[in-house]
Amino acid sequence: MTQKYSTELLKETEKLKREKEALQQQLMEARTTIDALKTGNIDAVVITREKDLKIFIEKTAEKPYRILIERMHEGAVMLNEHGFILYCNSSFANMVKLPLQKTTGTVFRDYMDDSLKEHFEDWRTDDIMNAFKKEGNIYSQGGVWLPVLMTANAMWLDTIFVINIVLTDLTILNENLESLKQKAKLIEEKNEELEKVNQALAFQIEEKEKQAAELAIAETEVKELEGLNTHKENILTTISHDLRSPLAGIIQIAELLKDEFKNMEVDEVQNMLEHIYNLTIEELRMLDYLVEWARIKYAAEAYTPAQIKLHQYVRKVFDTLNEMAESHNVQLYNEINENITVFADGKMLHSILQNIVSNSIKHTSPGGKVTAYAKSKDNKIIVEIKDTGIGMSQEVVKKLFAPQMGTLSNARKEDKGAGIGLLLIKGFVDKNGGEIWVESTAGEGTSFNFTLLAEKPME
Repeated sequence: MTQKYSTELLKETEKLKREKEALQQQLMEARTTIDALKTGNIDAVVITREKDLKIFIEKTAEKPYRILIERMHEGAVMLNEHGFILYCNSSFANMVKLPLQKTTGTVFRDYMDDSLKEHFEDWRTDDIMNAFKKEGNIYSQGGVWLPVLMTANAMWLDTIFVINIVLTDLTILNENLESLKQKAKLIEEKNEELEKVNQALAFQIEEKEKQAAELAIAETEVKELEGLNTHKENILTTISHDLRSPLAGIIQIAELLKDEFKNMEVDEVQNMLEHIYNLTIEELRMLDYLVEWARIKYAAEAYTPAQIKLHQYVRKVFDTLNEMAESHNVQLYNEINENITVFADGKMLHSILQNIVSNSIKHTSPGGKVTAYAKSKDNKIIVEIKDTGIGMSQEVVKKLFAPQMGTLSNARKEDKGAGIGLLLIKGFVDKNGGEIWVESTAGEGTSFNFTLLAEKPME
């Protein structure tokens, strides 16, 4: 039994030895053929398979494409169905750090890392075998792993099944990617720094804007204070002038009566006393104006607005001043619609109307008229008191509500208290959220216009 087993083992060993020698001979012939093709020493290759004879000449080998593959920077490899390298270009040989002639006939699988092996073998066993693409590493002499992108396609070259592989070196790409990552990180850090700087600048700009706004407000307040101070001086000058003028007249007449009373006729004394009486009444009226003006400036609680009918207030003022109008032979006309209402303080409105109408009566020639109108515009009621009196020049109109010494007295000599009365009117109109202006032509009459709220403002 042992002798028989030994004989069979020897036969099997001999058989394997012969097969090995045959394979080595085929491999040597394949290398010799491929080297001859590379160097151009042969014009054709004859390949036998089973009983078929195939001839591949140089023209059918597409020489331009072969040259292109030889010179391309990517590694190009052709495998047979068993994974042996039938052909590779110099770029692949450089990748694995081997001479070109020593790569042919080697097993391509030995160059792949485990990840590539696993995916490549799965692909090879797939019945469909679509294009294969995977990143991984290939091993080169010296123990170095080279990162690559491997692309593979299976095809039939006439009757021979081959696998074509292209390997792209990713070393430079990875280095570039790493460099880009570093640059991106630096850019991100710079952006963060810039963001912090921008935030700091924005804060500084905001602070400067606040300071500029505060400065502008302060400058405005200073200008307003300067204007108020100038206005106050003008007011004090006007009050002083308007109050002193009647007193000066009273004092002069009183001195004359004191010195010449015994030598004067009764009628003359009667006229002087009547003049003193009129000046005293005028002085009292101006003091009343001054008290009213002070009330609107310093007593906010005095302002109590309500929804009131404008026609009724005009009628009351006309009734009060009717005797005065008759003495001047002036007609009063109330053309205001009875349904028009305004949101205003009743007492202040009465003072506004009474002052304007009384001034209009005084400065309207006999036979003239004073008319009250009203119209609605943009939630406001525009009130107009129009007379047919002596009128004013534009220079006087511009200074009416900023009274200065002598201006108003020269314009309307008969109305010694006009300055304080206009201050009172302006103050009351302002308090009620309105505006006041005058339109006048010398010798043709004057229109005093002011606005009042039509309704209570929304809170």
